[in-house]
Amino acid sequence: MPTLYTGLTSPDSTYIHTPLIEIVPVDDDSPLRNAIADIDRYDYVLFTSQYAAKYVGVLSVRHTKIVSIGRTTTKALHKIGVKEVSEVEEDNSYGVISWFSRQPRGRILIPRSNLALPIIPEGLRQLGFDVDCITAYINRMPEHPKKVNLDEIDRIVFTSPSTIDNFVSLYGALPENKELITRGPITEQHLQTILKQRLL
Repeated sequence: MPTLYTGLTSPDSTYIHTPLIEIVPVDDDSPLRNAIADIDRYDYVLFTSQYAAKYVGVLSVRHTKIVSIGRTTTKALHKIGVKEVSEVEEDNSYGVISWFSRQPRGRILIPRSNLALPIIPEGLRQLGFDVDCITAYINRMPEHPKKVNLDEIDRIVFTSPSTIDNFVSLYGALPENKELITRGPITEQHLQTILKQRLL
C-alpha cells in the first residue's frame, strides 16, 4: 500500500517520503542565549522536541530539572551533556501537562518552535506555574517541496499540525479518497478540525 510520509525524517524506506516541514535556526538567537545563560533561575526547562535540544546546544545545569517529552528528545538531551532527564510518561502535550500536575509549582522555560501550539504553556499556567516560552528554531514549509501524484498514493501520514497545513497549502485540500494517519492526539485534533471545515 503506497504511503506518503510528510514528516521531517521517514521511519524507513517503505514510505514515499516528501517532507512538508523544514527546521532552520532563528535569525536572532540572543533571547534564547540570554535565557540559557540565566537558566538557574528556572525550576524546570521543558524540551518538547529533539530540535529544541539541538539549538540550545551544550547545556549545564545545577538545580534546574530538565524535562523531556519523549525518548527521542531524551536522547538529544544526552547528546548535549544533560545526564539527568525526567521523561514524561505519555509523549504528547496532554502527557506533559499531566506530569507537571504532580510536580511542585515553579518557573518553567520552554525552548520551542515558532509554530508551537499554546496547549502546553496555557495548561501549565492553569496549574499555577510561571511559564516563559522562547523560540529556539523555525518550523517552516520547505522552499522547494516535492509534489507527488496522489493518484498513486493510498495513505498519507501527518506527523504534526504544520504538515497538514503545508499539505493543504501545496495540494489545495485534503484528499477525500485516502487513508489519513496522524502521529499524536494534537495532530489528530487538527486533522479533524480541517475535515470539519471542509464539510461546512
